[in-house]
Amino acid sequence: MLTSELVDQFTRQSILVVGDTYIDREIYGDVLRLAPEAPVPVVKVKSRRFIPGGAANVAKNVALLGGKTFLYCGFAPDVAARQTLDGLCADGVEISVPPGAASSRLPERYRIFAASQQLLQILRLSGPDTGPQTPPTFSSFVSDLAGSVKAAVVYDQGYGSVTKDLLDHVECLSQKNRMQVVVDAQPNHVSWYRRASLFTFNADESLAAAKRLGFAVTSVNEAGEVLRTKLDSSILVTEGGDGMTIFPKGQEPQKIRANRVPIADRAGAGDSVTAVLALCLAAGASLPQAAELANKAAGVVVAKPGIAYVRPEELVNLFHEEISHLLLESVQVKHRLIQEQLPAIESVVRAIIRTYQESRTVYAFGNGGSAADANHFITELVGRFMIERKGLPAVSFSTNEILMTSIANDYGYDNTFARQVDAFVKPGDLVAAFSTSGKSRNVLKALQLAKQKGATTVGFTGGSGGEVPGLCDICIRVPSEITPRIQESHVAVVHIICELLEKELALPEQVLPNQDPGSGR
Repeated sequence: MLTSELVDQFTRQSILVVGDTYIDREIYGDVLRLAPEAPVPVVKVKSRRFIPGGAANVAKNVALLGGKTFLYCGFAPDVAARQTLDGLCADGVEISVPPGAASSRLPERYRIFAASQQLLQILRLSGPDTGPQTPPTFSSFVSDLAGSVKAAVVYDQGYGSVTKDLLDHVECLSQKNRMQVVVDAQPNHVSWYRRASLFTFNADESLAAAKRLGFAVTSVNEAGEVLRTKLDSSILVTEGGDGMTIFPKGQEPQKIRANRVPIADRAGAGDSVTAVLALCLAAGASLPQAAELANKAAGVVVAKPGIAYVRPEELVNLFHEEISHLLLESVQVKHRLIQEQLPAIESVVRAIIRTYQESRTVYAFGNGGSAADANHFITELVGRFMIERKGLPAVSFSTNEILMTSIANDYGYDNTFARQVDAFVKPGDLVAAFSTSGKSRNVLKALQLAKQKGATTVGFTGGSGGEVPGLCDICIRVPSEITPRIQESHVAVVHIICELLEKELALPEQVLPNQDPGSGR
């Protein structure tokens, strides 16, 4: 199912949300000075807002994503609770408050911000009597929903709203209506849990839950396997900046990497993840697809300051933020390339000019994506780049698959380039090696032989460069450890080199200003 089709399905889903609710109080202001009696900032309050937390925030996320939402939780009759309740109703959340809930105050979390930076967080829990949900009231509430509910979310923070009896009623409801159940789990209650469609934990909670079951595990992978077996259910473990790992029932675990986006605030991301998971599973998506979309939703939310929400259109266009980040990351690498590698790039241009002035040849090679970069370099030299001119003698050792496989078969892959260096390279030629890591044995062996034969050796690499810098007369090292950033920087440098070469080596026979560089390729 395409992402757009899946998101469109959200409006057809009805989700029941039960469990612990609290209120987030966000206070925004400016820091004008430090307190005279202590080295702490004094915040001048400019605005504040009440935000539903816990189960209520999951319900709000579901509603804002287009789902029909039924929330069963307690709300005390104070100003903050009333404002929060009114806001939820305005968002389209249908709420049932159990008897006895009004006698106790909801837990509250205070978050104080200045200049979009969180300065302080305070958590105030209620007393032991938080008005636990009573099964008869819950049964009466859900009986009115009949078979319309496609999924239920149980939000368990350990504040008292989730009881063993409530979990038993949710299980009975799920069996009767064949609905999906997602449990945002509390390690201390793991012995209460019955089979569900999905249990979610953060990394620390997963370790604590496995320990609670009697298993001393030390990693998320171990904890996930234990929980999947003991709970007889699929497990999802969120790992902050490392993304998440899913343990689908009956399948191999799958790691889902976090999106590389600028982090403004992680608060609320977990609630968005839970809401998207419930909607996706209710719509019939597989767990891997649901987790991928939930992971993307988390990336949207953490890029916004304060407790934020993801909209349906942001899920459909969820690559916008990541694309922007990747482009900016590429720009930053190239800025560092300017700062650190200008002398090396100029030296390569001068070395190639000297090579051609002496009627010698340029050779290039590399593996995989680096082979493509090497081939591109040679193509621009033999053909043309910006202007019409005579072709420049250049050869790629990475293009002849028959020769490459023959050498690899007879002499081993480490000799694929060295054998060609031995056959073709002469003193005074220039040999350019492309290797993002600088550790490819066939590249290193060829460089070493080229240097012994009196060729000028040039390396295109990244990061520390591995062993390549020590074997090269000139080495261009892209200041990044990320392969795509290294390879695209190599292409940028190749273009710069070719443009400068054309200006220095030959006057154009015919300038074609209306024709794109490299047209026809």
